[in-house]
Amino acid sequence: MKFTSREMPTGISRVKGTEAMNISLQQFAAMNMVYNRYSFSYFLDSMQRLNVSNFELWTGAPHLNCMFQTMADAASVRKSVRERGLHMVCLTPEQVMYPYNIAAVNPELRQKSLDYFHRYIDMTAELEIDKMLCCAGWGDYDEPDKETAWRRSVDALGEMTLHAEKAGVTLAFEILQPTESNLVHDFASTKRMMEEIVHPNFQLCVDTVPVRREGKTLVDYFEAFGSRICHLHLTDGTPIGHVPCGMGNMDVAAQLRDMQRYHYEKYITLEIGDTSWAAEPEHATQFGFNTVKRFL
Repeated sequence: MKFTSREMPTGISRVKGTEAMNISLQQFAAMNMVYNRYSFSYFLDSMQRLNVSNFELWTGAPHLNCMFQTMADAASVRKSVRERGLHMVCLTPEQVMYPYNIAAVNPELRQKSLDYFHRYIDMTAELEIDKMLCCAGWGDYDEPDKETAWRRSVDALGEMTLHAEKAGVTLAFEILQPTESNLVHDFASTKRMMEEIVHPNFQLCVDTVPVRREGKTLVDYFEAFGSRICHLHLTDGTPIGHVPCGMGNMDVAAQLRDMQRYHYEKYITLEIGDTSWAAEPEHATQFGFNTVKRFL
């Protein structure tokens, strides 16, 4: 299944010389995933204490989860966020650890996974968020024909894209690591997927961990995908780890220079997935934002 947009997206213009758009602090967003041992109200209060306005909404228990919460609960979340003057930049369903896989061999599991993501697309619209993050899923690692798993993933993402279009939501397709997916986990497989699904509601989220793990840079992705990059995860590590920005070996200044060079104007989430910070998520989040501020 191949989707073709009415108009192919144009590339991001590269800045020549010394003139470059300044990356603004207002482009950066926190994420509630590292706060998953705390209540959602605690997370929102923490955002206010840190003077952080934007966040990416990870939808896992105990915060917001479509397995046992309703659209009315989503509307309540939207109201609480607005009352605090905060802004949700992307919705990210849990999809690596939970038992949902759009490329599953088992047709029942695949359909349940599609239903799960379709419901989250609808919830994204209810929350008035314009983007939902998604991934390729994975084929069974002992499945002899990986191409069959690839086709299942493409077909499922195609269905999700059409559902997202009807809901007015853009899918932010994220590259994963080889330990998370055997389908899309490097530059070549990302390029292939973006070429197979060309649709204005299917865009790209680039995470610096798999990029650096492969030895690539943001420049490689900006050159290849241009304005189809709709979201970034600025994530530190060694290169793996998903630690607070500034606690790994990532050259933060170089990443920001690459964003400036290509006039990147969209949101950037400081994702923290390292569970060792579960007891001190506010400190971890503050550390990441303080690191970024030094270079702006």
